[in-house]
Amino acid sequence: YADMGLDDLNRFANESTSTTQWEGEDYARKRRTADIAQLWIQPAKRERKVNYAVDDYYREALRQNSKNNAAQRAPRPPKQLHISDFQFYPPRLQVLLDKELLSYRRQIGYKVPKAGAGVSGSGGDDDGNDSSTSEVRSEEARLAEQAQIDSAEPLTEEEIKEKEELVSQGFSNWNRRDFYSLMRALENHGRSNMSLVKTEVEGKSPEEVEAYAKVFFKCYKELPEADRLTAQISKGEQKRARRNEIQQLLESKLGECKQDPLRHFSIPYSSGGSTAKGRVYTEDEDRFMLVSLARNGIGSDDVYDKIRQELRLSPMFRFDWFIKSRNSQEIQRRCQTLIGLLQKEVQGGRAVRNGGADDGD
Repeated sequence: YADMGLDDLNRFANESTSTTQWEGEDYARKRRTADIAQLWIQPAKRERKVNYAVDDYYREALRQNSKNNAAQRAPRPPKQLHISDFQFYPPRLQVLLDKELLSYRRQIGYKVPKAGAGVSGSGGDDDGNDSSTSEVRSEEARLAEQAQIDSAEPLTEEEIKEKEELVSQGFSNWNRRDFYSLMRALENHGRSNMSLVKTEVEGKSPEEVEAYAKVFFKCYKELPEADRLTAQISKGEQKRARRNEIQQLLESKLGECKQDPLRHFSIPYSSGGSTAKGRVYTEDEDRFMLVSLARNGIGSDDVYDKIRQELRLSPMFRFDWFIKSRNSQEIQRRCQTLIGLLQKEVQGGRAVRNGGADDGD
């Protein structure tokens, strides 16, 4: 304002100037900033809580266990073939692999570690005698194993060639999953139906399955679980035989009906017929389920789901909400009850015929 004259001061207006600005500095904003700085309270810094990571815990625990197991496990040759009993290699191959293993351990100077000292219990003298006896036995086994390592010799050239020939005689491309897949196929279809078994093993051609099955049936008794596998396959074959018997029974009974079985097939109810007290299924519903079961086959997949769908779509039961609301398990139970009635009738007829034959004699 020093350069302004009297006339300029008389025409002074506060439109373009501010009383809080001086020499390019705004003192009003500066004051507000200072007031806010005095009133502002810095909030506490947020700290993230570390959640309990289950995966990390078990990963670390398994890593420690693997380290301990690696420390306790005896060393093996880097590229030695690992064979399983279900691959049916010649027994001579295992002898050569054991000899190669002992030679490798001797070469690296491996020493069989001593067993841990037995913990003495607070019991009587019998416990102490048992622990000392077990320690003596384990020490004897350790010394015997160490003696085998110390006296081991490497494979000769003839033995190396023999080992290579024996390796090609087994089923190296069969793993445990393939083996159990074949066992399930044999259980489902039986040993007499190899045409279906050969197509059930995933990842194997029918020729590969046939070649393996020939060796399996010849050498399966050498497997440590041969009894369990035989019982499993036999159980599956018995189940298939029962299903075939029921299927033949249904077909023969329905074939005896000269007219439409859906209308005229007679079901041998135990007492009271289809109107007996407590029976919730009608005779038409029972006949339809038996006819549908015989047509679809009792051994087919999801047969009771198919019967349920056919019941829902059949015009015979368009307004039968009871049968439409039955699930597959209830339909299965009802079919089994009806099959039991048919089997009981057949057994009763056989008993009558046998009794008549005895009287005639």
